[in-house]
Amino acid sequence: MVDFKKHVNRKINRDFTNLVSFFDSLDRQTSHIELRTVQQDALRILSERRLERDLILKISTGTGKTAVGLLYLWSFMEEKHLPAVYLCPTKQLREQVHAEAEKLGLKSVIYPANQPHPDVEGIRGKAIIICTYDKLFNAKTTFDRSDVMLRPYAIVLDDAHAGVEEIRDCFTLCMSGTNVHRQLVKIFDVPCAKYKSAVWNDIRSEDPNQMMEIPYWIWKPLLPEIGQIIGSQAKDNKLKFVIPHIRDILRRCRCVVSGAAVEIIPDILPVYKSPAYDKAKHRLFMSATLADDSVLVRELGCDISAAEKPITPANDRGMGERMILAPSLVDGKLDRKWVMSLCGRLSKKLNVVVLSPSEPKAREWESVGAKICSGDEVKEAVEGLKDTSGTSSFVVFKQRYDGIDLPDKSCRVLVIDGMPIGEGILDRLDSSTSGFAGGTRNRLIYRIEQGMGRAVRSHADYAVILLAGNELAHFIAKHDVLSAMNPDTRAQLELAIDLSKMATEDGGADPKTAVIDMIKKCLNRDDGWKQFYNETVRKSSIAASGTTDPNRLMLANAERCAFELAISNNLLGTVKLLQDAIDKYVSDDPATKGWYLQRVANYLYDVDPGQALEAQGAAHRDNKSMYCPPGGIIKRPSKVEESDAQAIVSKWYRQFQNPNGAIAAINELKAKLSFELSHSVVEQALCDLAPLLGAQGSRPEKKGGPDDLWLWPSLSLVIEVKSENQKSLHKKDAGQLSSSMNWFKENFHARKNPVPIIVSKTTLCDRDAYFPANTRIITSAKINELLEKVEQFYRKMIAEPLIYSTAKSILKSQQDFLLLPEQFCGNFTEKPQKLK
Repeated sequence: MVDFKKHVNRKINRDFTNLVSFFDSLDRQTSHIELRTVQQDALRILSERRLERDLILKISTGTGKTAVGLLYLWSFMEEKHLPAVYLCPTKQLREQVHAEAEKLGLKSVIYPANQPHPDVEGIRGKAIIICTYDKLFNAKTTFDRSDVMLRPYAIVLDDAHAGVEEIRDCFTLCMSGTNVHRQLVKIFDVPCAKYKSAVWNDIRSEDPNQMMEIPYWIWKPLLPEIGQIIGSQAKDNKLKFVIPHIRDILRRCRCVVSGAAVEIIPDILPVYKSPAYDKAKHRLFMSATLADDSVLVRELGCDISAAEKPITPANDRGMGERMILAPSLVDGKLDRKWVMSLCGRLSKKLNVVVLSPSEPKAREWESVGAKICSGDEVKEAVEGLKDTSGTSSFVVFKQRYDGIDLPDKSCRVLVIDGMPIGEGILDRLDSSTSGFAGGTRNRLIYRIEQGMGRAVRSHADYAVILLAGNELAHFIAKHDVLSAMNPDTRAQLELAIDLSKMATEDGGADPKTAVIDMIKKCLNRDDGWKQFYNETVRKSSIAASGTTDPNRLMLANAERCAFELAISNNLLGTVKLLQDAIDKYVSDDPATKGWYLQRVANYLYDVDPGQALEAQGAAHRDNKSMYCPPGGIIKRPSKVEESDAQAIVSKWYRQFQNPNGAIAAINELKAKLSFELSHSVVEQALCDLAPLLGAQGSRPEKKGGPDDLWLWPSLSLVIEVKSENQKSLHKKDAGQLSSSMNWFKENFHARKNPVPIIVSKTTLCDRDAYFPANTRIITSAKINELLEKVEQFYRKMIAEPLIYSTAKSILKSQQDFLLLPEQFCGNFTEKPQKLK
């Protein structure tokens, strides 16, 4: 029987504006009776700034940030009776957050993959919804199903540094070893081979280590074809979770091609396509390791005011003690194999954990007694490591740089086994590019930092971190790598470099003995080591600022705002905004300036291609990692006299306010005249090419005529495009060209001796294919030769203004480059050949 009297006046009055007292009102487990001082600090500041939409909380590992995030969400959920979502980068962390909520006395529900509807209690705002980033951000998210339409009032983004990478994956179209990859490579083949022949030849040869980003002046004219290819994959089991995010903003995407894969990703993430995130009233970004908050501004649209004033609790004592050692920096002979042997011996007395980048690398550790754990074995292995009642363990996890917590004795020695792999080709390209500025990220650095954070889970904890292998050791010694780490990690890595010097300088011990002695001093809690660590690391990390350089923040915000203007087709506003930001906030570092100038040039290309190439030239001069422009100089010649074919050349050239626009247009034609594109694209490109040669171009096909028609005063070309034919020309092709010739004779009585033209990959004809008399063929090779001469002609016109001053001088230059109509057929066409 229900006694309704028991349910009268049960509502508890809670002060939602005081999260500390809110915690006190919860029915908690005994393990969570008291808040730590650092948690109290964080909750007080969150209470004071509770009305702000975006907040960034930077708090050390092991200080209880999960509880802080859960309390933040629960207060809004209780107050507004609306859903709240806690985002995690991995399934393991999702489970941990769920367990933490239970200990706090907070109801939570997990919203896993493949579950279409969230728990009813979560929808009603009675339980916190916990899920991974990809659950919310994929393009087919169930958050947006018509029968769900889940719109959280508040969101916590835990481990935001890793979350950014997870979200980028949701917007990245990756195609490797597929027909789509091959189709895209074919589309890019002609212009990319012209742009960077050596690199492109390696890509043609399927070299997986060679990569190239497609320049925007090649990318833009090919977008219709690219869009069709991508659209054809909309039902692919993997790609369908990304394609809806990017198919309508391909112009604003970057594309990188390697011999093994193609990746396409927006330069700025269009997070507005994830309304559950974009429309949330409150968002809390939490991280223990994020050093550069501008990444949240640029990538996720975090309010810049939140990044200018991150929450950094005063009583946060930082991370625990980590002795990071790179043995190969002490002596080159202390390589990975030596580290493996050493760990085999250490594992007899204490737990040793190895984070390996791949299955083959992980298997090599079996030779020294390690156990490889993957999949469902990971959870059991972690529990075994935490069970201190048993014997020591020696465990290797492959590609597990986050989602595993190994405090205290569960891991006293942690090995980062060489450089993490598994990055996409865009990440690899960006990692090797100089000048990357505010808001860009480096997944490699994040993975190393996350990996080192698996051990030492509190201020009082300690462990030895061994960096195995020469490549990793030298990578962490780079200044730009250290500057990208958070202050604690940076101080510890700087100490690692100092320790490598001290190992050989103090006492003259041999390198092996020196390294082992250092390890023992940490593990045996040597007083001298602890005092030295406190003096060199703790003080320096406490003194380090918790805020990002204001100029980096302003530039990141400018890029985000510029992207949003471009999406709204306000390209002039985009260019002005970015240029103003460069003038105000970019330092004297030319590499950084070049990086931003390339972004300006990319946007400007849609408005003024000539001026865009001028800006691209400036970007390349400042930073050689940026695209080298196709060329052209900016001096404007005087007006030409009007005279027939030369007048058409003059009229075409004069349409560009900046002469570089002519070079840009020629490069677009090069891209579109690839025979790997559809015949309709090639037909239009041929029509567009005609005026550059002084001819009138048209496409009379819809009126019963040829695909293309080029008319000079003294020459007529009747053109049929068969660029998709592979081995030979057929009887049907000959019939079409004959019909087009008949159409021409009926419609152009006064023009004598038209030349029938076939545009084809081959000059071979079937035996039964009888083409009209004097038929000529333009092959792809001849097209390329023609385009080279056209570009040389216009480059000379730009460089020598007097050429442009009279029709006679234009004619003379055309003759020099074999571009007069009477020179055309002899130089750029071939005779058809019958198959034998």
